[in-house]
Amino acid sequence: MSTVLHDKHARRRILLSTAGLAAAGGVIGLNIAILKNLQPIYKHTLTMAANWAVYGVFFFTVRETLLYDQKQRGEALDLQFSLTRDHDEMYSSLCSGMVTGGTLSFIARRTKGAAFSGALFFGLVSAAGQFLYTRMNRRRQAIILERLASKDKLASSLSSLDQNKSSVATGDSDYNYANVDPNTRPSLLHLLKGTTVPADWSDSPIARLRRRLQIDPISLLPEWFPMRRISFDEYHSMLVERKRLVFEELAQLRLAIADMEMREKVLLQRLQQQEEN
Repeated sequence: MSTVLHDKHARRRILLSTAGLAAAGGVIGLNIAILKNLQPIYKHTLTMAANWAVYGVFFFTVRETLLYDQKQRGEALDLQFSLTRDHDEMYSSLCSGMVTGGTLSFIARRTKGAAFSGALFFGLVSAAGQFLYTRMNRRRQAIILERLASKDKLASSLSSLDQNKSSVATGDSDYNYANVDPNTRPSLLHLLKGTTVPADWSDSPIARLRRRLQIDPISLLPEWFPMRRISFDEYHSMLVERKRLVFEELAQLRLAIADMEMREKVLLQRLQQQEEN
């Protein structure tokens, strides 16, 4: 452990992680105090932050120690740390959570049962947190690799266009637009200026949002989903059918009105005859 504490990078990770954990505990304690109306609020906030900070100091110190030990064993076996990093971090987080949770639970309650339950609970929570962190880190690396691959593809397309630019400027018929990616196909103005501009090459958040908005969300639904986008002809036929039904209802209303008028005339005639008699 002394070797880990002498490493400034390890100390920095321990301090920053503990500070983040204490801040999260303070926020949770503040919300609990407000929801339950616990007074004074700052006392419960500071108490929760201090508890989480104590757990963070023990947990991250033990975790860094175990990681350093795992790294040393891997180097002795000529194993690169990048190859065993996920396994080492999961093992270190699980063991650190069990040791820290069991120790703090035993100090708080002075029973073996509390130590066992604390070790089990905090070990599972630490392992789950490490699993989620590893998955998010892998996803971030995959996104970075995809962006690098797309940039390499764009660079290769631009280089091929630059090679054929001279033949386009001189009117050479060997240049075939069919062999060019339509997303990076240059306009005549940009070719004359010596530049090529793809249709949508930007990787900014606005460009990504624009590309997502261009996709029809209904087209992404599965076939079994009871919703689909109808065509113009289908919509027109639906309007025609609706128009026909409206005209039929109007015709029935006209017949009903004419029948009522006839009955009214008949009743008026009978009343006149009774008055004359």
